[in-house]
Amino acid sequence: MEIECPSCGFLQDVPDEKIPPRAKMATCPKCKHKFNFRGDTETREEDFSFNEESAAEQQTEETTESGEVSSEHKEDLWEELESLTDEETGTQQKFPGNSGRAGFRSRGGIPWEQLEEYGFFPGIYETIKQVMFTPVDFFKNMNTQNGINKPLIFYLLIAEIQALAQFFWQMSGLFTKMGGETEGMLGMGILGAGSVFILVLYPVFLALMLFIISGVNQLCLLAVQAGEKGYEGTFRVMSYASAPLIVAVIPLIGPLVGAIWNVVCTVLGLMHVHRASAGQVILAMLLPVIVVGMVLSLFALMGAIVG
Repeated sequence: MEIECPSCGFLQDVPDEKIPPRAKMATCPKCKHKFNFRGDTETREEDFSFNEESAAEQQTEETTESGEVSSEHKEDLWEELESLTDEETGTQQKFPGNSGRAGFRSRGGIPWEQLEEYGFFPGIYETIKQVMFTPVDFFKNMNTQNGINKPLIFYLLIAEIQALAQFFWQMSGLFTKMGGETEGMLGMGILGAGSVFILVLYPVFLALMLFIISGVNQLCLLAVQAGEKGYEGTFRVMSYASAPLIVAVIPLIGPLVGAIWNVVCTVLGLMHVHRASAGQVILAMLLPVIVVGMVLSLFALMGAIVG
């Protein structure tokens, strides 16, 4: 039987004879998600508990006279599967990307969050590709409780690449011809200060803005009866949906195309992570603009009355 965690994608091919007949539940050792690996609609605690008499003896299922599994020394099935050995070689199966856990290989999940398996550059490349070209599948399968550190770093890397690309094109003289000689000389004059800003201050500013924008979007989603996956789900969507901004490396049209693509991925991500409709997500994203517009109109009206 092939047992796979539906949350993070860990997978194990297990011989049927190794699985106790009544076992139904497993807990993933990576994300701790508990799931019914048999697909039955009803589960009970005794269905996934079984006993191990000793590490050296064969596993046996102890039942009471009523046919229920004994409650002593109950263990989760997947914890037991970790120590399964290959019957032909007598050795434990190990797969890359399992952080030292035996008997598992990673399938699915976010490549950027599995750099031990993919490597740095393939990991970021595969993540960008998945977000840009298969955003629905990416966000449908994204674990919304896997932390915010890696998504934040991903976002900052994309933003740094975008900023450095724009800085490079400006310094190369491409935008000088468009903006005039005076603007080009000004750009060359701030070369040193601009480099420091991009590499040091710019990421700090972007990180702060990402936290704030994610919080505002989450509040707006709650206002339209969405946002069920909480702030972390919204933050992770906002972070990974920034992947299309990488096309800013293309001069002239790159930033505009990347911005539009980013909005599309953000809408799709929020829809599938929070299980919201397109109307709810779009309304939530427009709410800050609507509120600001109403406040400005109110101030303008008050100024006209006072004047």
